[in-house]
Amino acid sequence: MTRIAATFAVVAALLVASSASPTAPPAAATSAVTTGVTALEFAQAAMADPSQITGASWVTQPSALSAATTEVSIGGLPSDGDSYGVLSSGNASQLDEPNGAASASLGGARMRGNSAQDVTILRIDFTVPAGVNCMVGLDFRFYSEEYPLYVGSSVNDAFVAELDDSTWTGSGSGVDAPLNFAFDTSEEPITVNAAGASSMTEANASGTPYGGATPLLRARTPIDPGAHSLYLSVFDQGDGILDSTVIIDNIQFGTVQDVETDCVQGATPRYAGMKYVGLGDGFTSGE
Repeated sequence: MTRIAATFAVVAALLVASSASPTAPPAAATSAVTTGVTALEFAQAAMADPSQITGASWVTQPSALSAATTEVSIGGLPSDGDSYGVLSSGNASQLDEPNGAASASLGGARMRGNSAQDVTILRIDFTVPAGVNCMVGLDFRFYSEEYPLYVGSSVNDAFVAELDDSTWTGSGSGVDAPLNFAFDTSEEPITVNAAGASSMTEANASGTPYGGATPLLRARTPIDPGAHSLYLSVFDQGDGILDSTVIIDNIQFGTVQDVETDCVQGATPRYAGMKYVGLGDGFTSGE
């Protein structure tokens, strides 16, 4: 009788457990995008050759949520190595959550003019090898929750890339960035209003919580051997919500035959019109 009673007790417990499990809440999804990273960790994920880095720092950062690194394959990245960097005017960790909330204020005060807020600016210090004349690659894709509803409006989040100094300012819906080398065909910073081959589409943002994204782009700029600093900025423009994010990878340097024709500033689709280059370590490759 004792064995029978014990058996019934086990069966009853199993029935209770099985009847209760359907009503139990599912486990919360865990993002594979790691926020709270240091500036150096971000730089190491974004640079093709981390040994060239001599330092990294946040010029300004409203929250640890605004920067992240990840190995998740999204939007054509990583294009080099196993990981890449994520900069956001909101919560960078939600990049890989299609049903996540892409809009949240980080509480960052207005700065650099009267309209930019939730500003994150990363500075990466590095040394360019002898013989190099071009930053041949800075791969990125810009995402925004402003697309498509706020295209052409007073809210106009932006991504800016500058070499050796950061001087951009925001006023109203405009961004004045004379040192920005990651611009569209109208020589304007990358925003939801990006023109030409840098234009946003809904399809480019597939698999993310954002309304639209640019194609995978590559920016280039002439550079001399020696010590330099790269400034990467992303920010809300006109409000503190409706956030935008940029993913960045494969920052590299090399030698081109003609700087004026083969190292033209601006952002173009990643695989369009690439020239043969001799990289700083003497290795020659063509894309």
